[in-house]
Amino acid sequence: MTSSPVCYRDGFKENWRGELIEYDAAAAKDVAVWREAERQRLIAWRQGLPNDQRQANAEDVCAQLYDFIQPSNDDVISTYWPFKGEMDLRPFMRSAIEAGATIVLPVVEKRNAPLKFRRWMPNAQLERGVWGILQPVELTTFTPNIVVAPLVGFDNAGYRLGHGGGYYDRTLAEYAVQPQKIGVGWQAQRLETIHPQPHDVPMDAVLLSSELKKHKKLG
Repeated sequence: MTSSPVCYRDGFKENWRGELIEYDAAAAKDVAVWREAERQRLIAWRQGLPNDQRQANAEDVCAQLYDFIQPSNDDVISTYWPFKGEMDLRPFMRSAIEAGATIVLPVVEKRNAPLKFRRWMPNAQLERGVWGILQPVELTTFTPNIVVAPLVGFDNAGYRLGHGGGYYDRTLAEYAVQPQKIGVGWQAQRLETIHPQPHDVPMDAVLLSSELKKHKKLG
């Protein structure tokens, strides 16, 4: 597999699996414009959620994630540090470590290159990375067998709309053996389609919390 699909002839392009498929370059430009508009809309929606609601939704997804994965000593699980209103998975991360799993965070060591994954623990020393996101200082890297990715948007085929850098797709395309890929987010981020392109890697599962979830009344 290659991380940068190559056009072999007009109208065709290699996808992330290395398969030659039909490709419309003009349509792809329109998709990029549409995606950017949807990306900005959905990020603004996510950031506009009240903090207590976002926290409750994240706790819901953390519980789903733990039950879905059933972390063990055999697991190296990539999560992420929350950014621009993303779900905070730190409760899951702590629980997974207690169960024996290794938790790693994605790190951009070089722009437009595959991600590296460094170990995170509750007492890990962190620094600001390329995009201002906190990341572990420890340079030892790991290869995850489970990748949990935040969603900006997603569709019913499991394709994920991210922040637009292409880092997850670029990284996953490098793996001969694919990790289990899990997207996490909200029901309101669902789109009819993200108009997947050859480089887009679909998730194997998507775990969601509803923005309409209400706090249980006392009494």
